Amino acid sequence: MTKLHTSVAVLQLVERGLITLDEDVSRFIPSFAKQKILIGITDDGAPILRKRQNPITLRHLLTHSAGAGYLFTSESLVKVAQWKNLSRKAGTVDEVFDLPLLYEPGEAFMYSSSVDRAGQVVEQLTGRSLEDYMRRHIWEPLGMDSTTFFPGKHPDIQARQAHMTYSTDNESPVAENPNAQTFTTFLREPFGGQGLFSSMRDYVKLLHSLLVDDEKVLKKETAAMMFQPQLSPASKSDLLDKMKNPWWIVGDYPVTGEYDWGLASILTDGDSHPYRKNGTLTWFGAANTFWFIDREAGVCGVFGTQVLPPFNARIKPLIKAFEEDVYRRAGKL
Repeated sequence: MTKLHTSVAVLQLVERGLITLDEDVSRFIPSFAKQKILIGITDDGAPILRKRQNPITLRHLLTHSAGAGYLFTSESLVKVAQWKNLSRKAGTVDEVFDLPLLYEPGEAFMYSSSVDRAGQVVEQLTGRSLEDYMRRHIWEPLGMDSTTFFPGKHPDIQARQAHMTYSTDNESPVAENPNAQTFTTFLREPFGGQGLFSSMRDYVKLLHSLLVDDEKVLKKETAAMMFQPQLSPASKSDLLDKMKNPWWIVGDYPVTGEYDWGLASILTDGDSHPYRKNGTLTWFGAANTFWFIDREAGVCGVFGTQVLPPFNARIKPLIKAFEEDVYRRAGKL
């Protein structure tokens, strides 16, 4: 659930006037900006590409409408990665996500590595690593002392680190495997979209700060933008189409037709949900984790497991039950 932290970091820079949400950020992320758009694949697996026409903005990056994808959301990118022989042991953002775009920025939606690219913008603008920047401007102001990209450099955090567990199916018990490779095994730098280590107690401090609008990390007017719809009509239409079968999301997302994207995560933008109010932000992590902030109802929460692979069928109802219980205890259900 790293993306929320990166989104806050980006908005802090917008707040300071170092960059705007709608200016072209190509000069800060040249490796991403050079990527062309995939329009087909040859019989031998080579990508067929065309030049990108639209600019790439921070708004595109934060809302997954910049044209990028993930391997698990695009079979075409899987084929390109195989053709390019991309290694699982690649340790930098540029190496891991050296893949073409899937569409023109601003013209569709695909959950993607674009927030990793937003993290690179933060590093370019500040001259600091994401670790150093977040520690100074997010974690320390909120008293988050158990959060880092590199627990090996913090013995007190590493000593409390839980092993990842695995479930081979939806019936067998989960089992620890300390030697298994995870999303962070080979990373050599902080990734804006993945890889953060934290505790539930730490994580809820950021959620609560944004819930009560205490201005410890963002001014009120900046934080408000996070909870407002940000997608273009074309991108929203594509998101709503993908939400008809939300297999790619951890958590409970009924087909209400009332979804958009804020400047941090998916946004409920209507009143049809059984308990989430209009303007609620929610999202998840690959290890079957989940968070939510509902300012109108006055609740937030974080649910944590340490289970791979994602989308575990037994955990999904637990997340739903947890979220519902928070609303119930707050008298909002």
